[in-house]
Amino acid sequence: MRIVGPHNRSEIEPDPEKAWHRAMQLDAMLKGTLPPHPRGVFRGSHEFFNRMDDERARQIAARLNVI
Repeated sequence: MRIVGPHNRSEIEPDPEKAWHRAMQLDAMLKGTLPPHPRGVFRGSHEFFNRMDDERARQIAARLNVI
């Protein structure tokens, strides 16, 4: 691995407290992108739930790409 520039920009934060604060900031940033979760009980095939998951992921991606 080679460090380019004056800062080590590792994705892994070794300090647990700093990592927790970083994760809380990321969670706060992404909270507004989640569509409301449908309420109630659903019955369906595996393909039905996969389509629901794909649609939810598409909605999240559309909200993230606007930013």
